[in-house]
Amino acid sequence: MMSQHERAFIRHPADIPLEVSPHTVARTTGAVRNLSPGGLAFSSTRPYPIGSDIRLCIRCSPHPLDVLGQVMWCESSSEGYEVGIAFYSPNDAYHVRMVEQICQIEQYRQDAWRQEGRCLSQEQAAREWIDLYADQFAQGGWSE
Repeated sequence: MMSQHERAFIRHPADIPLEVSPHTVARTTGAVRNLSPGGLAFSSTRPYPIGSDIRLCIRCSPHPLDVLGQVMWCESSSEGYEVGIAFYSPNDAYHVRMVEQICQIEQYRQDAWRQEGRCLSQEQAAREWIDLYADQFAQGGWSE
């Protein structure tokens, strides 16, 4: 039986730092937990009203990405709240997806240093990450 929040697409887990800014409240922080073609879910210390507009800012790449979405669901969790956001445009979803890939490549580069003592340039890390993970990353209906 599918829960009310399951989607037709595979979600791609992430732990990307996120700034959240509702139109009426000061900016807060959270972390992206799941990303799908139509939206994302993030952890939060506070709830957000369903149907409200929310601005998200992802700063883990050289060019921060600001995107607007709508709160589709908000559930309490052991760490606070999990909030589901739908993007307003497929273009926004695509840009968030590309930023996620940049963040994952940077994490791969840092892990190679910490775990193996290998110092990779961003380009080297990108090549290795693409060779190892691009096929898995592309699953789930992503195309543009």
